[in-house]
Amino acid sequence: MRSCPSFLRFAVPALLAVALLCAPGARADEAIDEATALHLLNRLGYGPAPGDLARVRAMGLRVYVDSQLAPPALPAYIEAQLRQPAATDAGAREERLLRAIASPRQLEEVLCAFWLAHFGIMEGKGLGAAGIGAIAREAVRPHVFGSYAALRSAVARHPGMQGRRLGGRSEHDAVRALAAHFVSAPPAALVRSLAGVWRQTGADQRAVLRTLFTSPAFLAQAEAGSKRKDALRFVVSAVRASGIAVTDTVALAEVLAQAGSPVYGRMVPMDSRERTDFVTRLAEGRVLLAAPAPRAHEQASMAPPLRATVEGAAPQGEVAQPGPVLMEAPTPAAAAMAAARNRPADADGLKEALLGEAFLRY
Repeated sequence: MRSCPSFLRFAVPALLAVALLCAPGARADEAIDEATALHLLNRLGYGPAPGDLARVRAMGLRVYVDSQLAPPALPAYIEAQLRQPAATDAGAREERLLRAIASPRQLEEVLCAFWLAHFGIMEGKGLGAAGIGAIAREAVRPHVFGSYAALRSAVARHPGMQGRRLGGRSEHDAVRALAAHFVSAPPAALVRSLAGVWRQTGADQRAVLRTLFTSPAFLAQAEAGSKRKDALRFVVSAVRASGIAVTDTVALAEVLAQAGSPVYGRMVPMDSRERTDFVTRLAEGRVLLAAPAPRAHEQASMAPPLRATVEGAAPQGEVAQPGPVLMEAPTPAAAAMAAARNRPADADGLKEALLGEAFLRY
């Protein structure tokens, strides 16, 4: 096994070994090097955040794979933000981005995106982002590590799918598509192996995925960097690499929409100009990802009270009309703290790493 070039250790910590000069080649029964850890983080998730490479190396291949197949709970701050299901298209897009960036359940998010695409569920096909978000939340995520039959049934029976036909023609198609999602050109032997596990376990996805992620085809040196990032993967992996704590993804949804890749739509790669503009603004702290919390003050309304009435009955009382909410401008200290939260520690190093050819691949 090879270690990554030492000069990379002086770049942005989150992007150590991002240059794919170092290719993975670990077996499933041995400790892994930095390059293999990077490969796992790129394929089972949306790339490394600061500290992830060291953590995955310490865990080893099987332990890390199993940790993603039986993932930890969401952090409390993400749970708090997701407590109320997104009821609008904008809210659903922001929820998906927050999960992809901040959730430790990285494989769950990758699989959720895969199955939505496999079943042909995307914006522009009669479904809005809010409807797709509900399908993802209620029918896909709960079943990505269970049986394929339960997953397909839950999606087909979801109220948002009424009158719509699922894509994906057969279980063999599903196995082949799953293999191709994680291995660029899956050899026939790998597909046969996965199909055998699929049949033997009753299409248990955990067993199939464990076989896939510990296979020689997945761990081959030539596999690292053989795929090119689409717009969503590029944006999400860049934000994860920056180390910026994200609580607001509105700006990221706008970036993707302007690049012709709405969050729940068909994904295409960003062009060079779009990547350069986004990375420059991200590195300079001009992409709002963590806004200061303004202080709200209520002002008594000058409007007359509204009468609460029941049809056909006399007025039962009066309800005061709420006054407008005035948002006080953040103090200079709060604004400075917000700017710091939106700016990475090493702006120049981050920009250089994210605009390199290696970062476009995973």
